[in-house]
Amino acid sequence: MGKSKSRYVAKAVAGVGWRVWNTKMKRFWGEVYAAQPDALLSELNGLKCPARLTELNRQLKK
Repeated sequence: MGKSKSRYVAKAVAGVGWRVWNTKMKRFWGEVYAAQPDALLSELNGLKCPARLTELNRQLKK
């Protein structure tokens, strides 16, 4: 009865930045980001609106 496990999580990669990890597929998703992509993770683990994901991805690119 706790918080459900998120499918997408952020992982810091030394010397590179942040990457989004897909826990179900066990691989990285998307680009490398300079800052932790909290808004992107919220959208990926929530509604997954393609237009919003595209917008967030463009804003957060390194």
